[in-house]
Amino acid sequence: MIFVAVGTQFSFNRLVQYMDEWAVSDENTNNETVIAQVSDGDYQAKNIETQPFMDGEQYNKNIREASVFVSHAGMGNIISAREQQTPIIVINRQHKLGEHRNDHQADGIKWMEKLDGVYTASTREELYAHLNNIEQLKTADTSVVGSEQLSNYIADFISTGKR
Repeated sequence: MIFVAVGTQFSFNRLVQYMDEWAVSDENTNNETVIAQVSDGDYQAKNIETQPFMDGEQYNKNIREASVFVSHAGMGNIISAREQQTPIIVINRQHKLGEHRNDHQADGIKWMEKLDGVYTASTREELYAHLNNIEQLKTADTSVVGSEQLSNYIADFISTGKR
């Protein structure tokens, strides 16, 4: 099972559509089911199970049981995936597509991709390339989950603005 989450503040129709189309494509060679938390988006998925919102218990259960977690580029989801030892693919919302107020997520994925178990995508092609290699995606090293490596990246970014 692949778990997808778009967050609660904004919809992310592009990501939901990408996953809906991938779920029934020839590229889904493992016939992975897809469950998605979609917020209040207006894209009507036909091939994946969707819920606008989930309680924390169900949300974390989905992350734990997923072969991969696909998410908007939010730090909370990255931390949750690392804690649950689930590889995560993050895709950024894009300002030019009207998906967010600015492009801070595009900036963020540049340093997020340096974290163990975190894979990044900005396009359908990049997302599908990761999904087509699920078996190769690794989880975060348990010795650094939520510890020094992640803390150092965040501290460096906050203090210097450099990724």
